[in-house]
Amino acid sequence: MINDLTSDVTGPVSFIFAQLAVSVVISALLLLYDWPAAYSALIGGSIATLANAWFAAKVFSNRRINEPVLLLRAFYTGELYKILLTGALFVMAFVLVRPINAVTLLLTYFVVHIASAFWGFARSTQSADTANRNIEEKD
Repeated sequence: MINDLTSDVTGPVSFIFAQLAVSVVISALLLLYDWPAAYSALIGGSIATLANAWFAAKVFSNRRINEPVLLLRAFYTGELYKILLTGALFVMAFVLVRPINAVTLLLTYFVVHIASAFWGFARSTQSADTANRNIEEKD
């Protein structure tokens, strides 16, 4: 059961690509409006995407976790480092990038997180529909 959680990496990879796609689309749309807003959006989306990619790499890289305590430790450690990485990337963005549109950067960061939640919900709904069809076909 626990091995199932860490053996399938297609879920985390699809989340990362969904986040990257949302970041690029928002940035491309804002490019029509304002150049600093466009690259600020790309930076905000990239912060979310990079932090989550790092978390996924740390948690799902070890596919042989059989102990619940070790799996929980991997999740907590990955989340802690994800938060630290996110903070460091925000500091770097606000210190190194001039001019920066802080509102666009932060909004895109949050939209990317929300988009990945919707992506996960859509995937779980699709999986449930497929499972229901398989059960109906057996009857």
